[in-house]
Amino acid sequence: MINLINLKTVLRNKRFLVFTIIFPAVWFIFMDIGIGSFAKNLVTVWFIISALMGIIGNSIVTFGKRVGNSKEYYLIAIKTTPYSPFKWIMDDMLQQVLLNLLILCILTLEAIILGAISLNLSILSLIIILLSLGIYLSFIGFLIGVICKADLLDIAGFPLMCVVALFITPFYTFVQNKFFDVVTDIQKLFPGYYVIKLANAIQNGGSYDKLIWLFVITFVVHLAIILFLFFRAIKKGIQ
Repeated sequence: MINLINLKTVLRNKRFLVFTIIFPAVWFIFMDIGIGSFAKNLVTVWFIISALMGIIGNSIVTFGKRVGNSKEYYLIAIKTTPYSPFKWIMDDMLQQVLLNLLILCILTLEAIILGAISLNLSILSLIIILLSLGIYLSFIGFLIGVICKADLLDIAGFPLMCVVALFITPFYTFVQNKFFDVVTDIQKLFPGYYVIKLANAIQNGGSYDKLIWLFVITFVVHLAIILFLFFRAIKKGIQ
């Protein structure tokens, strides 16, 4: 019941609709219609970027602020009722999976209607990968919401999105110098780096077993760190 109420609240939020669905959708239309005739081979990349815009906006900014606004209620519930931190995480992650899936479905439907992509195994694989990254980003947003004040998230929301985007942007595809080589080496420590690599491998029919393992390993390591920090913050919050 709580999950349903929270979902309805999010879907009524104009900022969620504008920044996670409308803006990525309009951006994709602009790229497909405005530039698509000159570079049709990049349509799938633009689809991925538009999806990442929506997912990052939802998972980091919108979700982080929502957690920040409601954390006092949940901390009291954890302290005074059988409600557990694990239950809190699972409830919120379920909502996030559904919201990110909604974003992906709308953007995929838009791209199909425009004739930019066709629904096939490659696109379905990309959707699953993007949804997995959305879970990872949602855990980051959850931790940010728990440890930061909601007012701070209002100010730092956009910069946070830019920082996250830096760890995903494939600089190695268009810049070659020592500085960006170091940046790429740092990116390899984060799951987002492997999403773009996986997308390229799937789209081009290449081998991607190693990439999947690297994505899973970095995902699990980061998740363990996030959960450790979360439970430590919760312990301090209920003392």
